Amino acid sequence: PTNKAESAVKNYLKEKLKNSSSYESINFSKLDTLNEFDTSDTKQISLYKITHYYNIINSENEKTKMTITFFLDKNLKVTYSNTNSINGDFGSLTGNVFWKYNDYVGTKADAGSSIIIYSLDSIRGNSKQETIADIQGNYKINNILPGKYLLIINSKNTFNCPYQIFFNLAENKPEIKQLFNFDLDKYKKQFVDIFNFINKSTEISNNFSEAWNSSQLDAYLSKTNELDRTRDKMIENLIDSFPIEFKEKIQILSSFSRSQQFSIIRVEENKEKNIITDFGISCL
Repeated sequence: PTNKAESAVKNYLKEKLKNSSSYESINFSKLDTLNEFDTSDTKQISLYKITHYYNIINSENEKTKMTITFFLDKNLKVTYSNTNSINGDFGSLTGNVFWKYNDYVGTKADAGSSIIIYSLDSIRGNSKQETIADIQGNYKINNILPGKYLLIINSKNTFNCPYQIFFNLAENKPEIKQLFNFDLDKYKKQFVDIFNFINKSTEISNNFSEAWNSSQLDAYLSKTNELDRTRDKMIENLIDSFPIEFKEKIQILSSFSRSQQFSIIRVEENKEKNIITDFGISCL
């Protein structure tokens, strides 16, 4: 049925595209059967999905490579796609970055922070766009091709604690491997050991009681501080073991590097994506 699915997608595009005469098929992924019925459209039940790569001339008269996943019903008819951005028209990204100076002053604009977006559509070769936040912490990136991106915001004024860096890395392993050709699963044992240690520390922290006397409280604080230092040392050793080339690319040179926020975003054509980033209080 793969040929039938591909024909259905091509016909769907020719009906929906604004400039269908410029449509040029590149290739298709294999046809996947969904593990669970997809009912995103209440009138249809999708049983299959297939990803299509194609070229299109957008409204700016530029040739654009597109990566779109289409969902199909039992008759291999397209029910919907994973995005409405099928024409290759541009979108934009705006945002504001700030941090907390202290309780008295409050928040301040994170002027000078860097904003980078990396394309996660492999057909585009991991292209990136970047800008710098202005004096009010505002930024904007125009002419972004529609698709999925990894957004990395690097603070100018604050530093991450080691555990924040650790979770940024742990939660974005696939994207880091794709974009920076660095497989964090090679350090699986260290990641598992740190996660287990964090879980153990959390259990101890949850045993806190307001009924404790001063000596019990002192013992508790001494123990949790010791656990925090041990955790941070484990993360420091992990980061120290990374090649310097990778650490320079991702701007993590130590376990107390500048604060970063990682997030996966989808940019839609003819729409503005807005991101608000609060780095809070600096760890240092």
